[in-house]
Amino acid sequence: MKEIDLITQTGESVTVEYTYDPGEPDQWYDSNGDPGTPGYGPSADVTHVWYSGIDRRGNLVNVDVMNLIDDDFEQEILDYHEF
Repeated sequence: MKEIDLITQTGESVTVEYTYDPGEPDQWYDSNGDPGTPGYGPSADVTHVWYSGIDRRGNLVNVDVMNLIDDDFEQEILDYHEF
């Protein structure tokens, strides 16, 4: 599991937990000369989106807001891994 800090569309700072698959390049031919296999591109699967805030009593709380926001963080995560 990996984490990255990102900004939502509304300007809130969140920590995104995700799994990353770098993909697989095309293989034109197998080592024995048979036709190869098509590759596939990288992908990211977001598992949690954590928002840190202060509750009414002044305590720091972390809330998983993944189901409450419409942001799609997959492209930002893929862009981060390209470098």
